Amino acid sequence: MTNNQAKVSSELNALIKISKKVGKDISLVQGGGGNTSVKTADNKYMFIKASGTALKDMSKEKGWRRIKLDSALSLLTDSSLDTMDTAVRETEVVNRLFLACDDNDLSCDSSARPSVEAQLHAMLDKYVIHLHPDAIGAYVNNKDGQKLLEKLFEKEKLPALWVPYTDPGLMLGKNIYKLVETYKKKNKQMPNILFLEKHGLFVTASSADSALDIVSKTVKTCSAKLGSTASHSKTKQKIKKSDINDAKLCIRKAFFEATGQYACVNFFLDETIAANMKQISSAKKPEDILTASPINPDELVYANGSAMWVPKCDCEQISQKLKKQISSKKKPSLGFLVKGLGLFIVAKPTTASVIRDILSSSMNIRINASKLGGLICLNKRQEDFIANWEAEAFRKAVASVATTGSQELKDRIAVVTGAGSGLRSIAIGMARAGAMVGLANIDQNGALETAEIIANELPSSNTIVLNCNVTDEKNIDNVFESLINNWGGLDILVNAAGVAPAFALTDLPLDKWCFALEVNLTGYFLMARAASRIMIKQDMGGAIVNISSKSGIDASKNNTPYNATKAGELHMGRGWAMELGTHNIRAFESLKWYLFGIFEEMVREVGTLPLSNLRSKTFCM
Repeated sequence: MTNNQAKVSSELNALIKISKKVGKDISLVQGGGGNTSVKTADNKYMFIKASGTALKDMSKEKGWRRIKLDSALSLLTDSSLDTMDTAVRETEVVNRLFLACDDNDLSCDSSARPSVEAQLHAMLDKYVIHLHPDAIGAYVNNKDGQKLLEKLFEKEKLPALWVPYTDPGLMLGKNIYKLVETYKKKNKQMPNILFLEKHGLFVTASSADSALDIVSKTVKTCSAKLGSTASHSKTKQKIKKSDINDAKLCIRKAFFEATGQYACVNFFLDETIAANMKQISSAKKPEDILTASPINPDELVYANGSAMWVPKCDCEQISQKLKKQISSKKKPSLGFLVKGLGLFIVAKPTTASVIRDILSSSMNIRINASKLGGLICLNKRQEDFIANWEAEAFRKAVASVATTGSQELKDRIAVVTGAGSGLRSIAIGMARAGAMVGLANIDQNGALETAEIIANELPSSNTIVLNCNVTDEKNIDNVFESLINNWGGLDILVNAAGVAPAFALTDLPLDKWCFALEVNLTGYFLMARAASRIMIKQDMGGAIVNISSKSGIDASKNNTPYNATKAGELHMGRGWAMELGTHNIRAFESLKWYLFGIFEEMVREVGTLPLSNLRSKTFCM
């Protein structure tokens, strides 16, 4: 290894070390936010985090770029950029930063995009750490934040630099450039600490250890004046699973009524959320803490604003609040803090945990800023800028994987029995149509194989393996409880698990006859009963599909159990249609439609929005 290679390795290792150390602490940074950078010893290059990458996920192979330092710095002094239209300017900045990348000789992802804050990092010391700590947020989102911080750090030899709110992007970098130049003239050196109003914290130093030490001391100083934090609370709650699942169904229906969108509902409760919920509940006007405008870009972009305060899980009230948001040209809340229960997030599981971290952090900030004298939030113009800022759109797109497939069943929650055997094509077809599919099968290995097939074809799909014996009533209850625990609702049941013991009448054993009745009839009945109970409670309509056979209409030779049960399945479905139509739940019978090339027609019918009193429909050639 050459001396130059050793230096590169050392600097990259330092970047990864500091990124992982701060990135794993959600009280310092949430989701894919925050930034880090390290300059090379010759001051020609800078390693910086790639946009959309979580700090904790950085490695030697991904999550960073090396850029030419002079190219990044030139953006700060280029006056021609100042007069450009905002959208054009920010796109130009992104393109120039891409051109500034010089790392083809290194093992990194050349398609990764360097942070749009690169020019800001370029003007500071060798090591730069940008975070959004909860404790700092209580001050930078406070109407008296600058005065409070000046008093907190008045004994420091080197004063911190306060940065008034500026729209993120190039103009923030240019503003800080001017402030830093003025600061250096006054204090004869660069600031170590920068507090950005309505944003967060920048720390810069000549060594990695020094930068990390400054972060620790700064957060500790700010935390000390806030008293005991929510994360140290020992609050415990005993909550029934049934209450949580009922709340999920309620919120899912309210969101559907307000937006027309099917969604997955996730539940979170930890010590921090429990303590925040307790403090908000005890406030004179709990809703005032959460109904204020977004406090930072992450809360706005990822969660559509703060969590909604829900004193009682009333579907109609939640729906009305969501409709009011939409009528006011705002995006509907994705978080719901339900008194006595916890935090509910409307999102795919892959992004729900990110939203949870952001909303948990914002609750801490809102509570503490209110205690300190007054919360300040983004104003309408600032919200509009961030909502339309190309960099935030890119970061959100990176965090969520693009969907593929036809999407007729987008975000519907489906259960398919027999999904690990011969009829697994039904589950695969549902996933292709955009549904989240519960793979119910008595053979768990078979269901896992189906899940793998779907994941390989559709990386953005959502499946869950459900160990299901359709003849076991208790097991079926557990299957649907697991489904609600994971996804929060149910829209479609496909009864496909079945057996076909082929014997001449004179040779047919009784146990084979009984087994066929148990699986093909009792199994369909038990699954449909459990599913319809959920659908009725959820009150969003739904569809139940019985996979039958032509043998249910035209009998086949040596198939007594199969003929009888397949005919029974058809009649059961027709009866269910008459019973469940008043609840907008439709029943279908399909004569193994997956074989006859009419899957798309079936999907269109199942995916139709709920309509009252629909009868059954049989699909065949």
